[in-house]
Amino acid sequence: LHCFSCWIDIVNTIIKHCSPQFFSLGLPGATMLIMDFIVAAGRVAASSFLNAPRVEAQVLLGSLVCFPNLYHELPALHPNIPDIAVSQFTDVKELIIKTVLSSAREEPSGPARCVALCSLGIWICEELVHESHHPQIKEALNVICVSLKFPNKTVAQVACSMLNMLIHYVHRLQVYQADSPLRIIQILIATITHLLPSTEASSYEQDKRLVVSLLLCLLDWIMALPLKTLLQPLHATGAENDKTERSVLNCIYKVLHGCVYGSQCFSNPKYFPLSLSDLACVDYDPFMHLESLKEPEPLHSPDSERSSKLQPVTEVKTHMQQGLISVAARTVITHLVNHLGHYPMSGGPAMLTSQVCENNDNPYSESPELSPELFENPNLQFFVLNNTSLVSCIQIQAEDDMPGGGLSAGLASANSNVRIIVRDLSGKYSWDSAILYGPSSLCGSSQQTSFALSLSQQDKVEDALSSFEHVEDVSARDGITLQVKRKFRDTVPTWDTIRDEEDALDELLQYLGVTSPECLQRTGVSLNIPAPQPVCISEKQENDVINAILKQHTEEREFVEKHFNDLNMRAMEQDEPTSQKPQSAFYYCRLLLSILGMNSWDKRRSFNLLKKNEKLLRELRNLDSRQCRETHKIAVFYVAEGQEDKHSILTNTGGSQAYEDFVAGLGWEVNLTNHCGFMGGLQKNKSTGLTTPYFATSTVEVMFHVSTRMPSDSDDSLTKKVGDSE
Repeated sequence: LHCFSCWIDIVNTIIKHCSPQFFSLGLPGATMLIMDFIVAAGRVAASSFLNAPRVEAQVLLGSLVCFPNLYHELPALHPNIPDIAVSQFTDVKELIIKTVLSSAREEPSGPARCVALCSLGIWICEELVHESHHPQIKEALNVICVSLKFPNKTVAQVACSMLNMLIHYVHRLQVYQADSPLRIIQILIATITHLLPSTEASSYEQDKRLVVSLLLCLLDWIMALPLKTLLQPLHATGAENDKTERSVLNCIYKVLHGCVYGSQCFSNPKYFPLSLSDLACVDYDPFMHLESLKEPEPLHSPDSERSSKLQPVTEVKTHMQQGLISVAARTVITHLVNHLGHYPMSGGPAMLTSQVCENNDNPYSESPELSPELFENPNLQFFVLNNTSLVSCIQIQAEDDMPGGGLSAGLASANSNVRIIVRDLSGKYSWDSAILYGPSSLCGSSQQTSFALSLSQQDKVEDALSSFEHVEDVSARDGITLQVKRKFRDTVPTWDTIRDEEDALDELLQYLGVTSPECLQRTGVSLNIPAPQPVCISEKQENDVINAILKQHTEEREFVEKHFNDLNMRAMEQDEPTSQKPQSAFYYCRLLLSILGMNSWDKRRSFNLLKKNEKLLRELRNLDSRQCRETHKIAVFYVAEGQEDKHSILTNTGGSQAYEDFVAGLGWEVNLTNHCGFMGGLQKNKSTGLTTPYFATSTVEVMFHVSTRMPSDSDDSLTKKVGDSE
């Protein structure tokens, strides 16, 4: 027993003091000991001694998860025989993942369990990159997903971080298993639904932070999947007698609704998103057993947020922290409304929010920046909507160099446009709107304005015309020839251009459906095709209505023919009224707000006019200067072989091919002189280089400070590089 105890002490000492970089340093003969270390780390992880170097053992195993794909047949010393014998091992991967999986489920130490989950996530990414289709990937994903609802919030946060890391491997995950990304989103929805009631009643802020992390993770996963995937039907059961088929996106908005207004919404089956039991299947067991921890989580510092002496939420003074989950859910909702299916736009991933301000295109403002003179402009007003969005309404001049203005080329419109600028939790957005009066004044019986169609538009026209078969049948019944329906107009149909046998409204609807497919109420179905017959109306009732309309039409026509020559029945011919230019500089803004219903009594509590003062100006500048995405800057240095002093490292102007390939894979190469995204301290004046790698999603921006791309010709340049390293 004494010898056995000494042997355990020796193993613990070696594992505790062995650097996790031992195998990555490339030391001669180091891989010969890999099986000895795997077995030793496994025995430490399987031991019942809490004082054993459990974290170090998991770190060591985690450093080896990428080795099996690099060394397919690894020669190493045999760990179970006393003699020095070298064997070829092909089951290294299985040994490592078996231990890591077991630790991720049963490790009694909190920090060690966290390291095991991190190793598990890295191993999944490694297998997805190599497309190995390892059979235990499903189990590993299951363990990470189940850990999301683990009572220890630090472990749950680590599991959430691993799911965030997997977002970058969505495509490979779809190749591995088509429904895996969608399954992960469903798991996030069900986990939030499961945790929300207890989290709302919790007095600890860390519990709420976990739900916030899950919401942000859900947002990243949603943005990584195509919209058609999110619109796939999901079979779920609310109440026993309420079986509905709804899309995944529908469930997402339901859980966000519950996070904003409280989990009591889930008591209504109409608002219940998804439960964990609904997801039980062969690949995923939402109730997989995880062993409890047997030691408290260690403190990183006396004031650490992960301290066991967590501050109750009741002691938090700010309203923002008290409503942390609600604010996070509102942020996700606004982000989805503004960016889902739109990001990245034509400006690229660096462009997320509008750069337009109230002084742009403003005839009453000459200042290039927001200034107090804005408050003297008669064409501008500021409003707050639902206490969550700041809305600016500004009336600007329409473009004079295009017929009808730039927004409505070819159509007659007002001489002023209305610009709406909205600032909310997810950024700043701008829309321009114009009032359309009708065809351009150039249109007439002898002269028409023609719309030039691109090749893609012509294809859309041909596709749209191919869907008019049903219209032909209806037209034949009504006595309208097939040739009329086959003809496509390249101009807006007017009374002067349509024939007697053509219906003006039908022609206009057909024209709008082909030239503006975004106006279609049903995708692929033209606007002039009648809606399907309601289920509640029989064929007999439909015929009765048609006959009644035809009878009324006949009676009206006979009445007109009978009294056509009666002077008392004839009205004087009226001329078309001419449009009058409004005198008010805010007229069209007021008209648009009235059309939107913002001036109605029922909106008075949610739509309020703001006072124009210096405080509002400061807040506008503050909002416009804030980054709407999480931002990071990362320094990258090249250390050549033999370089040990700081000066030689900082003066490197290039690196090896492997280094350049690594830098090229960090992100997109952007030109710093015209980059419109996060700069991270780099300058547009070329003092910090010309280009650099940049990476962005809809929620995060990363700017890389690559030392070899930055100038090294002065002490000031070297000082900037040193600042990056610090």
